[in-house]
Amino acid sequence: DHFNSMPRRHGLPPVKELDDKTLQCTRTGQVMLDFPQARSLMDVIRDYYIEHKGRPAKTLKELYYWESRPHIDSWTIAEFQGQTPVDGEILWEPRGSSQFEGVTIDKYLLYHSRDLQMPLLYIHKEGRRRRPVLFWLGDNGKAAAQDWPALAKYLDAGYDIVSLDARGLGETRMAYKGLSPDDPALTKLDFDQAYTNSLSGVLADYVYNSILTGRPYLFQMIEDVDIASRFVRSRVNLSAELAITGTNSASTLASIVSETLPNIKLLPQRDGQALRWSELVNQKTELWPIQYVLPGGAYVH
Repeated sequence: DHFNSMPRRHGLPPVKELDDKTLQCTRTGQVMLDFPQARSLMDVIRDYYIEHKGRPAKTLKELYYWESRPHIDSWTIAEFQGQTPVDGEILWEPRGSSQFEGVTIDKYLLYHSRDLQMPLLYIHKEGRRRRPVLFWLGDNGKAAAQDWPALAKYLDAGYDIVSLDARGLGETRMAYKGLSPDDPALTKLDFDQAYTNSLSGVLADYVYNSILTGRPYLFQMIEDVDIASRFVRSRVNLSAELAITGTNSASTLASIVSETLPNIKLLPQRDGQALRWSELVNQKTELWPIQYVLPGGAYVH
């Protein structure tokens, strides 16, 4: 009311309830049934893409390194001493270590971008020999106990492993569950499924807001790997060879990171195939991992 220069009102005006039949915009409420010339939105999107796909498009790397990006390669790194990080600073805090089958698991918490925190695991065998470092990405964040067989395979192959929670995933998830009258099935899902639900999940809201503010969530996840790599270079091994892999849907993020950030080699997974936006459009796929929404992505891949 204040914005529209209207007088201040108390309470809400009375609401007239309408039945479902009255609210239908067509005879049956289904446009595709009532109009023979009707087309689905997925058809419209695909045809628009086909019409414009021949035009020049920026690469994923060019989009990521656009002027709005944070210059993480120039950020300073220091140990956390209780202070709040300023812009352009990464602070690291050790959070304890554990041992399992001759392997050390060091936990750290990285502070960056003033208010953000990133839980990170550094998993390595004992010894002074410098090994290549593998970033291991999971569907819902960093590695957990059930991922040990997969981790052990890479440890035996000579890698140290770094696993992290990208913002909004793992320990940094927002601890509430979305409820939607448009999607009643959401209430029947467990917390993990509801959180990442592409239609009405909490993560979906974060993804949409990130696009509105100008830096898609996908790029923010790449930034988190970039921040972790700066920590690895500073704290673990300055000259380490870096590689990355992801399990299941996280294989898409692993592939995108290796395509975007310099000197990070991709180790493909057999159980995961990287998503390609152009394939989603051509196949009219309606549901896919919400964290990979990228405006114009079909023209990239």
